[in-house]
Amino acid sequence: MYKWVDEKGVTHFSSDPPPDGKGKKIDVKPVPPSSSKAPQRPEDWSTRASEMRAERLEKEQKEEAAKREAQRLADRTKSRCLSAQNALDQLRSGKRLYTVNERGERVFMEDSDYAAETQKAEGEIRAYCPR
Repeated sequence: MYKWVDEKGVTHFSSDPPPDGKGKKIDVKPVPPSSSKAPQRPEDWSTRASEMRAERLEKEQKEEAAKREAQRLADRTKSRCLSAQNALDQLRSGKRLYTVNERGERVFMEDSDYAAETQKAEGEIRAYCPR
């Protein structure tokens, strides 16, 4: 290796001598790795590769579970939206609505209950239906 400074004051290093021949020849010695840790043996690499595969698989499984949960939540929200829309449609239809009690008898909704049930359905629509 050669080291020299050009007329602009820039220091250069090269394997060829400088053009004017005024460079200084230097010996370059390899520098040992900065890590004091011994290089890993092949079995260490295979163990690490197995660990990395297991970590990657676990991460993929967690991501898939999160996707399934998000889809389940979206489906549930969509279902609640549709139920609220159907309830509101029935309330606005003008038909007399009823429920069936434990004895199997029809119990018709009171006129005063229609406004409260309509508000409830509208609130669920605001909460569960996309705008």
